Amino acid sequence: MANFDLHPIWRDIKAYRRVYVLTAIASFGGMLFGWDTGLIGGVLTMDAFQHSFDLDKNSPHFSSLQGNIVSVLQQAGCFFGALSSFYVSDKLGRKWALIIADIIFILGSLIQTLCAINTTSLTQLYVGRVIGGFGVGLISAVVPTYIGENANKEIRGRCIGCMQLFNVTGICLSFFVNYGMNIQIKDLNSAKWRVPFALQMLPGVLLLAGIVFQNESPRWLVEKNRLRDAAKALATVRGKAVDDATVVQELDEIVTDFQGHEKLSLRAQLKAACSNKRMFYQSSFAVILMFWQQMTGTNSINYYAPQIFQSVGLKGTSSGLFATGVYGIVKIVVTALGLMFATEQMGRKWSLLIGSAGQAFAMFYIGVNQAVNPTKAGDSLTGNSIFAIICVYLFVVFYSFGWGPIPFVLSSECSPNHVRSLIMAAALMTQWLFNFIIAKITPLMLDDITYGTFLLFGSCCILMGIYTVLCVPETKNVPLESMHLLFEGSIIKGCVRDMIPRYTRAKKLQDHHATHEADSDDGEPGAGRKGANTGASHIEDA
Repeated sequence: MANFDLHPIWRDIKAYRRVYVLTAIASFGGMLFGWDTGLIGGVLTMDAFQHSFDLDKNSPHFSSLQGNIVSVLQQAGCFFGALSSFYVSDKLGRKWALIIADIIFILGSLIQTLCAINTTSLTQLYVGRVIGGFGVGLISAVVPTYIGENANKEIRGRCIGCMQLFNVTGICLSFFVNYGMNIQIKDLNSAKWRVPFALQMLPGVLLLAGIVFQNESPRWLVEKNRLRDAAKALATVRGKAVDDATVVQELDEIVTDFQGHEKLSLRAQLKAACSNKRMFYQSSFAVILMFWQQMTGTNSINYYAPQIFQSVGLKGTSSGLFATGVYGIVKIVVTALGLMFATEQMGRKWSLLIGSAGQAFAMFYIGVNQAVNPTKAGDSLTGNSIFAIICVYLFVVFYSFGWGPIPFVLSSECSPNHVRSLIMAAALMTQWLFNFIIAKITPLMLDDITYGTFLLFGSCCILMGIYTVLCVPETKNVPLESMHLLFEGSIIKGCVRDMIPRYTRAKKLQDHHATHEADSDDGEPGAGRKGANTGASHIEDA
């Protein structure tokens, strides 16, 4: 299973350093995504924020207002940002899509920072969050695509998963910024909440400063018939010469995969995504994964962690914020360890399966404990309450190496090259739609059904574990251009077979080359290079 030897990882870093640099820069998009996710829950609990907007936390409408303030950015704006990602990234390229999205996010953050000046109206805050959310949604759909289309197959899962690592780092930093402001500023000074809003622009600035020096996606360039630019981009990110044999071979495979699928319109892509059973399942796979990711309940904790810690017996706003910050540190550490020792070693499927089991246990314990031992204001912490708090951390341990990063990895990997923009847009729209629903209903559920909230999410974790066994293939080390072979034939039979590491289909496909398929189709052994070059000429002349 997992291998905890650091030497291979260090060799990978040296061998694929350019890919890792590109990954780190693009993953700042994940950090700003996470920073904004973690920011708002803590800000809503600040007395200075409530004073600036004349909000009454004891009002019966406050829970609904909390959901509105959170969801207006992170779900409504992000949903439409993800929707636009298909057009923007397909027409302008992955790199320019990230630049445009980043500028939109920074503008939205600036509007939020400067709101509530000589007014208590929430209108400017809403506008800023919608604009910023549009940028976040666009970034969230493009980053895994951009990284996945540049990364080597040997480290692709780890690189795509780095978006989630930076995401949870942003969440953690936002929690501690909130905590620090809550401790340092005791009065109702608006700087208490303005500083956290302003600091969320920092990862956006770092992304903008770094991405301009990176190459465009070679696969997008091939799809647009720009083969010379694609060769240069691929050679740059691989750190090799344009005429290097491995670069030529990889480019030939990409060209072969795109034959007949160049410059497809939206209608043509929709038709291609549903053209047969295999394509339909491969295209819907990313959407289903993002649905299940949200149904783990993780974002209910991300947004409302201080309130959840209070509900299991932890007293005080500062205590809740600090516990939430520690929760963020645990998330960073486990996500990093998972990417180093599980994603490429244990594999995607087992990471999801173990994560599902651990998450279900944690959610069920928290729910059952609240049902049997409900806490009241003024009660001291009991052993049961302490273990319930531990289970919140236990939940994030299992989430952080499974259902946190892996859905992004599988979504980007398993989407066919010629419809990847469309599928990633649909997947992230699904994520933001259910993110919206969870953010909207969580405060209401915590108020109305209390412990039932956690039992519901625990049940979903069991269901997604069953789905993983029956419907999720193992993809580690499989070339993107050979990924479709995992979705051929009986899906359930193949996925159940992938449960046993030594018999996974990925092992047989890791050295598979798309050009070899062309050889067998032509009936001419050794004609792969010739066929690939013919395909290159066809695209160049199209």
